[in-house]
Amino acid sequence: MHNKKIKGITVCNPVDNDKEYLLFTVDYAAKMGFNHMQIVGPIHDVVKGNIDGMTPYRKYNQFDITKNMDYVKYSIDAVNEACRRAKSYGIKVYQWHHELDLPTGFKEEYPEIVNNYGDVEVTHPRVKDFLEHKILDFFYTYPDMDGIILTLHETKIPLLKLKDQKLGKVERVKYVTKVLFDTCQKLGKELIVRPFASIEEDYVMMAKAYEEISTELLVMDKWTQFDWSLTMPHNAFYKKIEKNPLLVEADIFGEFFGKGHLPLMLKEHIAEKYNYCEGFKPQGYVARIDREGQIPFGSVNEVNIIIMNAYLMGKNVEAEIDRFFHERYGSAAEEVKLVMECTENVLKKTIYTKGYYYSELSRFPTLNHSKNHFYFEMLRKNYDIASEEWFIPQNWKRGSLEEMHAEKQAAVREADKLYERIVALEGKMDEAEYHKLWVKFMNLKLVTRIWERLFVTYRDYIKYFETFDNTYATNLEKDIETLRALKVLGVDTLGEAFYCLNCGSPSPNNPNGLFDYIEDFCNCISESFQAEKKATLNLKTEETLTDYIVCGGAMEGHRLQKEVNFSDTLVLDGALCRIPGNKRGMKWSSINAHGWFSYEVKVKPLEVNEIHVVMGSTGEMLEVRVTIGEKEYEVRENACDRKELVFHYMPDEGRSLVRIRFDKISGYTPCVFEIKVV
Repeated sequence: MHNKKIKGITVCNPVDNDKEYLLFTVDYAAKMGFNHMQIVGPIHDVVKGNIDGMTPYRKYNQFDITKNMDYVKYSIDAVNEACRRAKSYGIKVYQWHHELDLPTGFKEEYPEIVNNYGDVEVTHPRVKDFLEHKILDFFYTYPDMDGIILTLHETKIPLLKLKDQKLGKVERVKYVTKVLFDTCQKLGKELIVRPFASIEEDYVMMAKAYEEISTELLVMDKWTQFDWSLTMPHNAFYKKIEKNPLLVEADIFGEFFGKGHLPLMLKEHIAEKYNYCEGFKPQGYVARIDREGQIPFGSVNEVNIIIMNAYLMGKNVEAEIDRFFHERYGSAAEEVKLVMECTENVLKKTIYTKGYYYSELSRFPTLNHSKNHFYFEMLRKNYDIASEEWFIPQNWKRGSLEEMHAEKQAAVREADKLYERIVALEGKMDEAEYHKLWVKFMNLKLVTRIWERLFVTYRDYIKYFETFDNTYATNLEKDIETLRALKVLGVDTLGEAFYCLNCGSPSPNNPNGLFDYIEDFCNCISESFQAEKKATLNLKTEETLTDYIVCGGAMEGHRLQKEVNFSDTLVLDGALCRIPGNKRGMKWSSINAHGWFSYEVKVKPLEVNEIHVVMGSTGEMLEVRVTIGEKEYEVRENACDRKELVFHYMPDEGRSLVRIRFDKISGYTPCVFEIKVV
């Protein structure tokens, strides 16, 4: 148990370990008085991620061939030196880790761990032995590391979704966590757990499991409920942690609010969340300070670390803010501070619509993400959002489309004024500091325009299908060209610093490593519009239909429900479809049961309705569970081509609606193209 308040930072979120940066942040943490540091590393990389990707196995060394051994050697050097330096300052260091994670080929070498369903049986002795030795090997390799931060989600083998297990969910969580906890305890190391649950039922279950393992097990969770959106409420789930100590996880970087590319000062946000969390008497706080290689140091956004640090150290917050601005901006300090105080509000009007989240990690959104986060649905004349997902504000009311558009236009005007105030400071501060400010506020100026046009693009798309007036199709083409023109302006003005580009790693197909979000979106929305238009016009001509759905389309509606982030849309061979799973998971997840979605369709009462479903598969088999009302159908067929399956449904008296649900039941991903009720 910690005997003093934890004052921490989290670094390398989630990117490769970087020796120079790690050593810098250790020195920075010591200078600022932080006593706790967490290293995330590339947790989503299937080769480099987790402690597996940075640790040579000893007992199971045959699987080292699945690692990037150059990265392993680099991490050993970089992380160990950072740990030694941190130890000299009295700073504790922890590594993030996700489970259940088994090496590629593990199931093939040890087939006895696989159950009849085809999933890993968590309680198999071989799995336990591997988990124990993984922890032993990690601390053998990194002897000065103080502990592990454990998350039981976002893995190749999702623990909570495995089928035909000997243990239920709560016992499964307890079992795996206890294996790791006991091993850490024997070594004199710490295990800190993250519930990372967006459903209250799962949160209660995980809190109970942790409590039964040990009431001294430290539980770390976010100070916003569900995720990092600034519009999310306080984390009410803290009330479910009854006996274990709490460690508060804070985002002070703006992960969903610009990722450091846009100017952002979170004075009110940090104050509000800190004051709320103090009511739960936490053991301390750990704040994320970077994201995807973007860092706050040397940037005006570093002010958020200063604010957080002031709360943790019991300093005068306003005095610390003033000191930061005067040390960096001299005589221009007061004006820069006043401009920065406006940024949070401008960004809320830009990236959200009346508090409704629709932007993919606050980058320019992909089309798939926009569909899945109901952004098209919320612009329909008779919008009806039935899914209770974390990004939908409680009791959300959109108002009129004109009011929604006015919010975006206001953001444009306000960003222009802030930009003009920054430009007026040229020559009144250090030239390099001015340029960094100018880049951030030019990005803000462009981004507000781009999001305003994005709103209009969505609106015109929807209006076409509501009216079939070709004026809106023409407008949509113009909207897309305007987005492209704004992209060109951004690239010409800011180059690789333009917010709507992502500077990633070079590849054979992308030698400069740049991903153009706007161009990708424009291509996808044009393709989607044509596919949806063709399918919709074909279905509208079938006069005998009681109802129909173009699955994966912007207009699919029908009170769509799904599992958060686990139901993506695709275009296959020119046709739209929806899948009960996600695109990324199709590439790397070995999970069998993963994802679901459902619709509510009209049926004729007191008649036998024929429900036609056009389906396909990304693999050689079509395997899916279809539930119509209370009746389940399990489909297992060869998938040479798309198939039109027919189900019969007789509604009870007075019923004119039925919900149809699709569940993934194997490693094959089913694709649902359209539904017709005849």
